[in-house]
Amino acid sequence: MKSNLAMDSTNPAKKRKDSSAASDPPRPGNDDDPGNTLPANFSLADLNRLIDQRVEDVKAETLALTSRVDGLQRENVGLLLRCESLERSIQVLKKEGNWDYSAPDVPRSHWIDQGYDEEDAEEAENLIQSIENNTYCLRSGADGVNVSCATLAISDVAMDPHWEQLANAIQLSERISKLSFNNVQLDEHALQMIETSVRQKGIVELYLERNQYRGGEGVQFAIDVLKSNRSVVAFRWRDNSFYSTDDACELVDAVLEHPSTSEVSFTSSFHDGITTYSPVKRLFCGIGSDTLLDIYLGDNGIKTNGDRCIPDFLSANSPLKTLSLWGNRLTDDDALNIAVALQWNTNLRYLNLEFNALTEEGKDVMYHQAIFDISPLDLSKLITVYEANLNSVSGANHVCQIVGISGRKTFMMNNRKKSTKWNRSRKLFCLLARRHLDDRNMTQIESEFSEDGMGLLPHVLACINTYATEYQAKFNLSLLFELARDWKTPEMYQFRNSTMLSSDIQR
Repeated sequence: MKSNLAMDSTNPAKKRKDSSAASDPPRPGNDDDPGNTLPANFSLADLNRLIDQRVEDVKAETLALTSRVDGLQRENVGLLLRCESLERSIQVLKKEGNWDYSAPDVPRSHWIDQGYDEEDAEEAENLIQSIENNTYCLRSGADGVNVSCATLAISDVAMDPHWEQLANAIQLSERISKLSFNNVQLDEHALQMIETSVRQKGIVELYLERNQYRGGEGVQFAIDVLKSNRSVVAFRWRDNSFYSTDDACELVDAVLEHPSTSEVSFTSSFHDGITTYSPVKRLFCGIGSDTLLDIYLGDNGIKTNGDRCIPDFLSANSPLKTLSLWGNRLTDDDALNIAVALQWNTNLRYLNLEFNALTEEGKDVMYHQAIFDISPLDLSKLITVYEANLNSVSGANHVCQIVGISGRKTFMMNNRKKSTKWNRSRKLFCLLARRHLDDRNMTQIESEFSEDGMGLLPHVLACINTYATEYQAKFNLSLLFELARDWKTPEMYQFRNSTMLSSDIQR
């Protein structure tokens, strides 16, 4: 026995066999390690699928870990900013001791000596007073900043001590819900003081209006405030010109990347040599635009040159509820494309197209397409809107109130304060009522309802009668009785009798 064991241990062939067995991967049917074995009938295709599945699992785990790391990094940045804010607050408190408003007055002669007139000097004094009032309010526990002047107040280094007083008051506030500068020109130094103080302050409303920045410092200020206050819901950049297309696009990107902003206004801003449509296209095509509920782009001279990003955005049925495009250069084709897109939109409640490059014919076409779903081809065949097909009208947009296309046509425009159901029923009832007065209901409805649909007609009329609230009940019933009389079917008789009974009970 010993000799056999010794021979085995010295047999080269036996050693090679044992070594080979130890290094081979698990084979089908090998029960040595159940966790790493494959079934005996496991094919190459099965193995590939198993590998693919494990690769997908690893990718999913990696994505989850990456997301977690990103979240921790954001939390870390927030904590660092908070620590910086607390350190600055401590420094301010140490410096102040018993606080009082210590910024020196700026005499009117200072402004006159620099070549400004009396009106400019007076407005500068008004600005100082506004800063002082806001500072005292913040020191008393207020949570908003609203520095405003009637006309533009100029920027000057003499104002720095006053801006510092305001910045310190902001720094010591626990929360700033609103930050608004209106008709106030802030230089780069003043903006830096304010921006440093408003970090992590929970701003909800950020309004920068008619500030006439000297360069790109205003855009950078807005971007920095948005990044450090992820709570901003409403952002307004009004009557502030951009100095380059890149600046405009960067600010739009900051809005789109923001997790909370739902209202944005760039009214009277895309001028002075920038490529107007670039930031507009970015706004409607960028990632994050589906969080916006209200967009104001009035008075920007926007010209699409045939681009369809706005109608495409609307046809995708984003959550957007308000879109203001007044005072631009949209054409009849733009209006028609938007009207067609609205057929798939159930969210937009208000659209303003006043003061664009629309002709009266273009307004008329959009009016019929959007409100009654009457295409330009069908419109050419109609003598009056009362000939519109009830099925088409029922399928039209009943949500969005459109300003700037009605002209002399004021019939049955959508009311954004009313429900879709109310607007639809009102249109259908008024069409039937008008047809009835012109003695055209019978011929038109016969062409609109198939023979099988006649039994549905009483229920349609009952629904219309129920929701036509602004018309007298007597007129409603007279119209419905006329319809029931002309269609002598069992369903119509039953409908007429039930309606009469209902009216008798009401009386």
